Amino acid sequence: MPLRHLLRRLQTGKHTSGDPRPKWLIELIESVAGLFEPMLGVARVGYDCWPTESDWTICLYLGDTEVVGGKEDGRQEPPEFSFDLLGLLERIDEVQRLQWSVFPATAGPGQELGDRSFITVIGRVGDNQVRIRLLSIAPDAAGPALKLFPNGDCQTI
Repeated sequence: MPLRHLLRRLQTGKHTSGDPRPKWLIELIESVAGLFEPMLGVARVGYDCWPTESDWTICLYLGDTEVVGGKEDGRQEPPEFSFDLLGLLERIDEVQRLQWSVFPATAGPGQELGDRSFITVIGRVGDNQVRIRLLSIAPDAAGPALKLFPNGDCQTI
């Protein structure tokens, strides 16, 4: 079931006057989302962002795929992916800090738990201070992003 396309468009809708995110931020998120490349199959970029007193914090990740049907029904699989770090740095006007944080996971017998890590880039985009985090695994609260059916079809959630 070789699926070959990355779902690159964030499903955020059009910028409206009630949206607290400035246009430059939405454009940055969409641009950075395009730098994810799944190793196999399809993936959907998820994100969260919020303003702080000093910057806009943006977390991006690829959402899990939930298997539907068969003996693996309900299992959630995090995607394997690569990310174009140089492409990210090219989108930041002034990089002030670049950091990789790793939290090795331990699991009991019969449990699988992947290492969690993230890369943080702190800098400026235009006149705006940003903190961008690239997460290796989607946050637990995100839930699955795609459903994978036995016939190979994928559906966004």
